[in-house]
Amino acid sequence: MDFLQILSLTAAQILAPATLGYVLAAIGLSVHFGFAGLLNMGVAGFMAIGAYGFAISILTFGIPWPLAAIIGLIAAVIFALILGIPTLRLRGDYLAIVTIAAAEVVRLLFLTSTFRTVTGSADGLSGFQNGFRASNPLPPASGAGVRGGTSPTSGGSSSWASRSSRSRCCSCGCSCAAPGVA
Repeated sequence: MDFLQILSLTAAQILAPATLGYVLAAIGLSVHFGFAGLLNMGVAGFMAIGAYGFAISILTFGIPWPLAAIIGLIAAVIFALILGIPTLRLRGDYLAIVTIAAAEVVRLLFLTSTFRTVTGSADGLSGFQNGFRASNPLPPASGAGVRGGTSPTSGGSSSWASRSSRSRCCSCGCSCAAPGVA
């Protein structure tokens, strides 16, 4: 077993943007349910507004990703103020109903074909992550890895984490030509 590769792939998955997004959502749910005792089911709506604010500001306006992240954050805060001020005194089931409805309205707005040119409708948006990936301080991966990845966050073997220039393709530690063939 190549423990360095196992640790490298584990670290890459822990630091993946999707994992960090789920961590932020879990922290938000923990604050709402655990500390405040509120039954908020609209966290996905806030995540969608922040994510679409980020992606739309990059794709439509050509804004660099650090500023786009701030714009996504501001968009979610504005939505929180719009939703939060009228619902300040709601508790329990009523708050859950309002937040579920708000998240559903946000979902339907982003999935409607009316805004297909802006939100991508059900297909979503792509191509907004290039600037973020370009700012990665780690060098790009070399060669085909375990799963053919090209970056540390895609699950493949990378030059910065590999002890040898030949990638390991199976658990026995050999450098075979095809995965799973010793």
